[in-house]
Amino acid sequence: MHADDRSCALRRLLYAELTHFPDILDLAVESGPHRLSQALADRLARLILAGRLRATDPDQAAEHFLALLIGPLEARSHMGTRQIADTDLRELARAATDTFLRAFG
Repeated sequence: MHADDRSCALRRLLYAELTHFPDILDLAVESGPHRLSQALADRLARLILAGRLRATDPDQAAEHFLALLIGPLEARSHMGTRQIADTDLRELARAATDTFLRAFG
């Protein structure tokens, strides 16, 4: 979803208008990214409680995992202005997951 054309266009618009409407970021984050991060943190918390992850803070672990996914995606897509092939998206996801599990697994 993060690499979708509409999602990229919305982020570019958000970045462009942020200085004029600083409160818009809170609205945008609450409607999408925050829900995703919370859902991921909830799942990671279950894995932490089950002893499957070494993390101590599920919110921070979710933030780290999302950064591992989104950082390279933003760089390779040039902030959403270039398409990334599905095979490359899967490789980004595999690499992020591998790095996350090496750190917290």
